[in-house]
Amino acid sequence: MPRTTPTGARARPLRRAAVGAALAAGAVILTACGAGPVAAPRSSATPTPTNGTVLDVAVPTGTASLPLVAEDGRTVTLASFVGKTVVLVDFLTLCQEICPLTSANMAAVSAAVEKAGLSQDVMILETTVDPWRDDVAHLEAYQKLFGAVPHWSFLTGSPADIAALWKSFGVATERNVITEKPAPKDWYTGAPLTYDIDHQDVVIVIGPDGHERWLVNGTPSISAPSTVPSTLQSFLSADGLANESAPPDPAWTAADVEAAVAFVTGHSIG
Repeated sequence: MPRTTPTGARARPLRRAAVGAALAAGAVILTACGAGPVAAPRSSATPTPTNGTVLDVAVPTGTASLPLVAEDGRTVTLASFVGKTVVLVDFLTLCQEICPLTSANMAAVSAAVEKAGLSQDVMILETTVDPWRDDVAHLEAYQKLFGAVPHWSFLTGSPADIAALWKSFGVATERNVITEKPAPKDWYTGAPLTYDIDHQDVVIVIGPDGHERWLVNGTPSISAPSTVPSTLQSFLSADGLANESAPPDPAWTAADVEAAVAFVTGHSIG
């Protein structure tokens, strides 16, 4: 969700192209803690993505072993999915500006993966930056809004583990008090919201070998407002509606993620 300047005017410094480069640079630094890069498994039939950053960085063992909790209460880790291509996305269920659009694009990616017959080979993991409010009940309700399938899961965890996860991937977050009156209300419980989480909006593709292979940082560009479930469509703020109709640069589409997944798996998608 967007950061605010000291005067309260909206700004998006976390979504500049330079930040995406910083994420990639930060990930390269992490390589020193891993086993080192290896050649990315791919087919010559799948071209290099035209958007985002291609990289080859081992996810540190400590990061891969962090316990995360899925919408059905299962405890998983990134290491649980070694052997699959993982699409890792940061989000929160109570976002009013960006995350519903991100999830709408993930719905399109999920459908493309299923159509390509890769449901057993690709896992989409939307992982919260708000572990204080994103309990299993919120994640399950959010999943139901999108009609999510087994290869698309929503994860939370302890505040310490979630912080460690996103710090490892170089994703910045910031918790801010909500001062507007009346305060927006939780679309699930109806309780007034007291804080917001500003964060970079990233999509990371991790290969079957546990190496980061691609990332993009920016605003999701969706195909149509109808791809956002009505509950979340009505929850969007004025900024969210603006992002929906005219996403600021840098922006990414579901097709960009599908191209990255195709690049990593070596199978055509979409």
